[in-house]
Formats: sequence, C-alpha cells, structure tokens
Amino acid sequence: MDKTYSCRVWRQRPFYFGTQVRLPATASGGAQPGLASVTTANNHAFQVVFKDVKNSLRVDTSICRPSSRRVALKPAGLALYQTVTRHFVGHLNGKCPTRVRRVLVHFRVTMTSGTPERALFAVRKDGAKSRKPLAFFKWSPDKITGYLAKSCTAY
Repeated sequence: MDKTYSCRVWRQRPFYFGTQVRLPATASGGAQPGLASVTTANNHAFQVVFKDVKNSLRVDTSICRPSSRRVALKPAGLALYQTVTRHFVGHLNGKCPTRVRRVLVHFRVTMTSGTPERALFAVRKDGAKSRKPLAFFKWSPDKITGYLAKSCTAY
C-alpha cells in the first residue's frame, strides 16, 4: 500500500512521531507489537498508525485527507538520527516543529495477509517550497532507522 495524506496540524504546532520494534514479553508485562505513528492533533490521538498486527493500518480521515502530492520515500538531505532494535533502545519517538497548517504523510507499507511487515514513511510540510522531508523512517518489527531534520527532537 502506497498512500499520501495531507493532515491538519493543530495550531501550527509540531507533529509527533512514534516508532517501536516488537518487544518480547517481560515479567512486568506482555509482548508489545512493533508500531509506527504520526500525530498532528491536540488530543495526541494517532492520525496515521500501523502495528505488526493484522488489519492495524489506520488513518484519521477527520483530520487527514488523501493527497496526490508526494513526499520522497528516502532520507534526502536528512541526517541519520538512530537505528533501534529490540536489543538497542527499542523505540524512536519525538516531534518536529512545522509552523504550517498541514503536513504530508507518505507511507509505503508492505503487508503479508494484512499484517505490516516493513514500511517506509516520510513527513514534510504541505505547501512548502522545499520538498525536503522533516522525518523519514525505514520500519520493520525488528529494526527501525530514523532520519530527522535538525529542527526535530527525539525523546
């Protein structure tokens, strides 16, 4: 599945991204699926999210609309931020300032029987002169590589 959405950003604030590899069960909790998400709304609900679980891809169409505009699915001009695995950190979460009303979220998700197996996704300002993404991720349930603009922060 290869789609682009234009998502409204609440009061021109940052958009948030969240990624996680599949984590095994521990003494304090059960196994956690790998996931990727983009949040642009004030309530911190996901506007785009998928997990390594069957039929989990969701897009909030009350805030995001399909777009024919594209965001390159490559890290062009972005610095490698970090590669995480289930043995190293396990997640990559953060935010990027936008100062625009909308961002473009482009994702290409490869699925097997409805379950996301790997994905590329990128986010950039909608309507900006620069076509450079603010964030780009190569995602799989076992490994995530993130590339971020200098203005983005991870936590």
